[in-house]
Amino acid sequence: MSPALQEFLASVGEKGREWGGNFAAKHVERLDRQLIAAGEPGDMKGIVLFGIQLLCAVIFPIFWIFIFKEMSLGLVEGPKQFLVYIGLLLLGFMFPVMNLGEKIKKRQKSIMLQLPNTLDLLTISVEAGLDFISAMRRVVEKHPDGPLKEELERFFKQTELGRPRREALREMAKRVQLQDLTAVVSALIQADRLGVSIGPILNTQSDMLRIRRGQRAEKAAQEAPVKMMMPLIICILPSVFIMILAPVIIQMLQNLKK
Repeated sequence: MSPALQEFLASVGEKGREWGGNFAAKHVERLDRQLIAAGEPGDMKGIVLFGIQLLCAVIFPIFWIFIFKEMSLGLVEGPKQFLVYIGLLLLGFMFPVMNLGEKIKKRQKSIMLQLPNTLDLLTISVEAGLDFISAMRRVVEKHPDGPLKEELERFFKQTELGRPRREALREMAKRVQLQDLTAVVSALIQADRLGVSIGPILNTQSDMLRIRRGQRAEKAAQEAPVKMMMPLIICILPSVFIMILAPVIIQMLQNLKK
């Protein structure tokens, strides 16, 4: 996205925030948090995304009402025209953020899967005699590319700029918004305050993450039959009934003709 376009969308978002008051301001803050959790795709800010939402809310009704009129569907005639317009306006407003939740879940899942192995490597490095920062730096150097590596690199940049380690860890947990990472960060901060060894704490957290991952897998396995029920009823059972009953029905029709 070009800087000029971003500036225009940001100005639209600013106007909308002024008109919307406190509700719009909270909505922009929520968008900022969601974009950060999604990895800031396209370096987009909440105010820019809000501007896109406002433009889509205006364009969607105009575009679809024109389509409906050309197709002579009758949806834009009479009292129902107002309801159709409101529905299209809401759909246009929500359209730009429909995929944002999926991006957040995908990024959190990637971090959740990589976190136990990362903690194992960090534990081995700490127990080998390295301090926490040096051990984490070594882990990041060997870590495969992904969201977790991006967050750890951001953590190092903040500490290099002079930010306290505890605050940088809290910021990382706040950005990701993942319960597993938040628990690890809380344990590390508590260990730093008490001055205890970090190695056993990392080992304990790694074991807990693996237990949680196993519990999630068991839960998903238990939910699978329920999720398979509707496709089974809609797609498979009708075909089975046709295969079983069709010959019987055909035979009955032939007997009636005789």
